[in-house]
Amino acid sequence: MNVIRHINLAATDLNLLVVFDALMAERHVTRAGERIGLSQPATSNALARLRRLFEDKLFVRTSEGLQPTPRAIALEQPIRRVLLQIQSTLQSEAPFEPQTAQRMFTLGMSDYGEFVLLPKLMLWLKEKAPGIRVLIRSSDRHQALKQLDAEEIDLAVGVFPETASWHRSQLLFKENYVCVSSQSNSSIPNPVTLEDYLAASHLLVSPAEDMVGRVDSILAKQNLKRQIAISVPHFLVAPFVVANTDLIVSLAERVAKTYAQVLNLSIQPLPITVPGFAFIMLWHTRNDGDPAHAWLRDAIAQLSRDSIISTT
Repeated sequence: MNVIRHINLAATDLNLLVVFDALMAERHVTRAGERIGLSQPATSNALARLRRLFEDKLFVRTSEGLQPTPRAIALEQPIRRVLLQIQSTLQSEAPFEPQTAQRMFTLGMSDYGEFVLLPKLMLWLKEKAPGIRVLIRSSDRHQALKQLDAEEIDLAVGVFPETASWHRSQLLFKENYVCVSSQSNSSIPNPVTLEDYLAASHLLVSPAEDMVGRVDSILAKQNLKRQIAISVPHFLVAPFVVANTDLIVSLAERVAKTYAQVLNLSIQPLPITVPGFAFIMLWHTRNDGDPAHAWLRDAIAQLSRDSIISTT
């Protein structure tokens, strides 16, 4: 049985752990202090006390800011877990009243996430929680994890093939890819064959801003190659470009079906098998017990089931 050493613990200022966590996040004394409401001298004093407590420099000044020592890196996650447990224990369990709540949530997502989620979400909030405001920050599978850890966003929605053990996730829906072209593009028959597909000029949607996509990797395994005429980083511009050119695009089905009628688009199955993607909601474990956060997660999950996933 582990026994808490009360005398030693009583002699330790546990607020120093908060300072340590802020320093690990910011790697800068002044910014760390601002993060937790301390002045620069007070933060510097706390760092000196941390160094005495752990008998290690913890942070070394470099041209790129403070860099943690191996000892600090080893302490980061244990201290973070302790702070999260304390926060969860002290967190108010008062019920969340959406009709009267005044709060802002910061969500991280790409343009695709904004497209499929925000119209329904804002209508829902207007009816159910008119005092809730939403701030959207641009995010992707790489940025979102750091943004959640740094408390820059409350919730992320998107494609996240990798997460950390302190993140929670929920599948919202699965998306498929389809072949999209203008109905006036006579060079693309219906159904489109693989030969027609390879002969066409393609628009590529590449959030990585390069000229190689998932389709190209699949084709390469068959010693095949398509012709990419243009690569764009955003899903939502693609239907408009394709509608006015002879280009074709392999596009998320929800985006394609939304614009098909108004832009006179032809939608067909791809002539090759391309796996779709899972659209996921992601949050940090520190928000598990927050009633307002839980309410928003439930709302997004319900909207995804009831409305967003429909493509008819």
